[in-house]
Amino acid sequence: MSALDRRLDTRNTVLTYSPDDRPGAARLIVDRDHPFFFDHPLDHVPGLLLLEGAVQAAQDCAQEPCFVSAIRADLIRYAFFDDPILLDTRSEDRNGRRQCTVILTQKGKLCARIEVELTRQVCPVRARPIWDADPARALPPCPGEPLNKLRPENVLITTPALDDRQVEARLLPMSGTCLFADTTQTVHPLYLLEAFMQVQRYLNATQDGDRRMRDILTGVSIEQTVPLSDLSEGVFLRGARAFLPTGPGRMSRSAWIYAAQRPVAKCTIQTARVTARSKPSEGEKS
Repeated sequence: MSALDRRLDTRNTVLTYSPDDRPGAARLIVDRDHPFFFDHPLDHVPGLLLLEGAVQAAQDCAQEPCFVSAIRADLIRYAFFDDPILLDTRSEDRNGRRQCTVILTQKGKLCARIEVELTRQVCPVRARPIWDADPARALPPCPGEPLNKLRPENVLITTPALDDRQVEARLLPMSGTCLFADTTQTVHPLYLLEAFMQVQRYLNATQDGDRRMRDILTGVSIEQTVPLSDLSEGVFLRGARAFLPTGPGRMSRSAWIYAAQRPVAKCTIQTARVTARSKPSEGEKS
């Protein structure tokens, strides 16, 4: 049985399995020519690619029609290009949902621990076109520069509107030219999470004061109550501008995604402020 948000395009396949490996073991495919994961030059494997690998590993555990209802990631250290990135997946049924824990390692060191939750979808989601081919209906996208996006098709949001406390942006209708828009029946949760991250980059680049995510991204999450069949009827992201303290040197910022004026998903980032004494060594995160 397949997940409703599984990828269709083979270019988005990011896992490879070996018959000699034990069940649940896989290797991450790092294609540096991928037009979304490597939209711009990077010196390390992007966290979004690690998340995609974990989601695909969890989807391979699906035993009935389902959707990804939650992704919770602890990002421990950077992964680089020189050595293989290995995934180990364990799954179990818990409270009527399949809970998958994916451990990503490189050279024997932990890079990320990612939990993916699969929820049964009893009633099939009514399929609709998931991209808007009519340029006359197109919403004006946010400029790519403050989002750190070089390819226009990879911009997923309108220019965010700010007030003293909140930020709001509309998610653009999914474009058939954006490879990351590829799914079977529902909008992929990482598409929604990436739209949230683009709002975070916009805040970093434009708001007064601290103009960046605070030092090191240590975690991201998305919780979905229902899957979305498309983005054409108006999907908005609303969240706080300010980081909230969560512990010594730790901060977080969240936003809700609304469809039909009701919340359907919540996204959160966690960050850590690095001091001179605790600055991590190359490739590591505190």
